[in-house]
Amino acid sequence: MRKPSFLLLVPALAFFNHTVSGAPFNIVELQTTQGTVTLQLDHGKAPISSKNFIDYAQSGFYKNTLIHRVIKGFVAQGGGFDKATGLQKQTHAPIINEASNGLSNVRGTIAMARLSNSSDPKDPQGANTATSQFFINLADKNKTFLDYQVNKNNPAGYAVFGKVIKGMAVVDGISNLANFNDNAYNALSEVISIDNVYLSAALNDALAVTRITVIGQGKVISKPAGIACGSACTKSQARGAALKLTATPAKGFYFNGWRGDCQGFASTININTKKGNHNCTALFYKVGATTQ
Repeated sequence: MRKPSFLLLVPALAFFNHTVSGAPFNIVELQTTQGTVTLQLDHGKAPISSKNFIDYAQSGFYKNTLIHRVIKGFVAQGGGFDKATGLQKQTHAPIINEASNGLSNVRGTIAMARLSNSSDPKDPQGANTATSQFFINLADKNKTFLDYQVNKNNPAGYAVFGKVIKGMAVVDGISNLANFNDNAYNALSEVISIDNVYLSAALNDALAVTRITVIGQGKVISKPAGIACGSACTKSQARGAALKLTATPAKGFYFNGWRGDCQGFASTININTKKGNHNCTALFYKVGATTQ
């Protein structure tokens, strides 16, 4: 897979009316293979970038995409490369750069990735080349060279459109696994990807939502009852209530562990719902099949 350039993506100006109630999706839960990263978008200061991000998320574009560029102490970047093929996915048209919106590239913020230069004589710095890719800032020092007009070498800047409100420890954990910028992603790299994306208008701190995805053939049930699924299911309950999940493989399959917010190889696990939402994937593999 070719080494990707550093991208900044920004969306086209439009009204955002994404939910049935008319309220915009402000909360985005990215379920990665390492755990969930919960984002709060800033539609007020970054309406173009926020809508662009939501549009890609709603279409299912981000599902099974790689976190393909990780630099410890700098950024974790994803949203553009297909996990199955390692190739860059086809995107919509680029969007307008919103880097002058007053939001700064400090630790925990999410910004659009874009090209650092362009063959377009009207946009030689690639300011308006953002499409689907994004990055999460890992250090406050990033603002000194990623913000709008910080210096004459990069006056265009990189557009911040939200921030991490839960799961920054997950992002830090990802940053400790590998450095894909200096060592380009390949088949032997640590595979870090986005499994699912969940959207909501706001967080409800009184409820804990547990979402289960099943890969392969098997089922997951919960105690107390509420989850009984063979593909995907959700259970909402009062935050802090007890919840136990049990994974059982179908005939000819075996259970190969949990990923996402549930980690480990024990078929039965207890969920600490005091910590809020959990997005988990149960893996079932065919007996005799080889896995990477």
